[in-house]
Amino acid sequence: MLFTIKRPRSERFFQLGFKGFRPGGRNKIEYAINVISAFFTFLYKYFFKRIVVAVSLFGKAFPFIKKIFTNFKAFVVRKLIWSRGRLGRPIATFVVMTVAFFVFIFGEVLNSSKFVNSQEISPDYLSNVSDIIPERNVALTTIPENRKRDVAITYTVLGGDTLSGIGSKFRISTDALKYVNNLSDTDYLKPGQQITIPPVAGLIHKVSSGDTLQSIATKYDVPAQAIADFNYILDTSKIAVGTELVIPGAKVPAPVIIPVVAAQYAISPVVDTSPSNGWCGWPTTVRIITQYFSWYHNGVDIATPAGYLPPIFACAGGTVIRAGWDPWGLGLHVRIQHPNGYVTIYGHMSRLLVQYGEKVGKGEQIGVMGSTGHSTGPHVHFMVEYKGVPQNPLDYIR
Repeated sequence: MLFTIKRPRSERFFQLGFKGFRPGGRNKIEYAINVISAFFTFLYKYFFKRIVVAVSLFGKAFPFIKKIFTNFKAFVVRKLIWSRGRLGRPIATFVVMTVAFFVFIFGEVLNSSKFVNSQEISPDYLSNVSDIIPERNVALTTIPENRKRDVAITYTVLGGDTLSGIGSKFRISTDALKYVNNLSDTDYLKPGQQITIPPVAGLIHKVSSGDTLQSIATKYDVPAQAIADFNYILDTSKIAVGTELVIPGAKVPAPVIIPVVAAQYAISPVVDTSPSNGWCGWPTTVRIITQYFSWYHNGVDIATPAGYLPPIFACAGGTVIRAGWDPWGLGLHVRIQHPNGYVTIYGHMSRLLVQYGEKVGKGEQIGVMGSTGHSTGPHVHFMVEYKGVPQNPLDYIR
């Protein structure tokens, strides 16, 4: 006996087929090709519809945009006409500021562009032309020798400067620098110090009371007419006091030397034990003092003209307690102990004529002036000490 089973009618609604959405194909390759083709077909249709919609919207909006631009143009024209050109400057300012703003913001982006940076010149080009210098040079101005200065200048001393170095720099003799600036061989230049550089043509002379053109010419060994011509002096009989004259070709005046002959000293073993003025005599035959006693200079420097080395005498009688080399700068020197408790020192000598323990009298020669030790020229560094304390020698010299 056969039975027939019937399915419920509602079951047919749940077994719908989706074969219409599936691409066909006899194998997997054909199936993949159909899938890709269907994908691009639907993608094309989608973008095509979107482009059609966009063009349609632009076509509808174009009249509105055109109307806005036309109205804006008419507004600007009306403003320009009404303002009669007064809007020109604000508009130009706005345009310039806008361009400057964009250059400031985006200029770095264009920095590497060839429109901004020019291409580097090829080294081969530089080697084949004569109008370009292919290396860095510094332009220097050189004053010809025939263009001499005719006025004095003020120079500020730098660290390491010396009189000889400054003289070489400005082609001025050291003697001229010392004379114009009232300097001596023992003076030291300090950074920041200002000194006067005389003209290459000569020295500077400040007219003082009693000076005449002839006396000035005689002092510097130059013709009076040369001084008058160089300084444009029309009336040579009148020279104002305080006027600074350039003396062309001037020679540095020789210092006034008051010679003291050794014969004036009567050598005597007798010693004046009174520490008053006059117990100590002048220690040499020249009287050119280049540096006086001060808190930073413990003696008196007595110099000599070039080419002459005068004798050195004991200023008073006493006993030589040292005769030899001083490692602290005095060079060859002599120390004499005097009975009154004072000690005199004579430094920078070139030759010693006494020895340790020898007794000497006032005016007796003990050596020859020189420039040994720390010295810038022939002179004697003369000192007077009492109980180890330096004294001013001029207080005890007659």
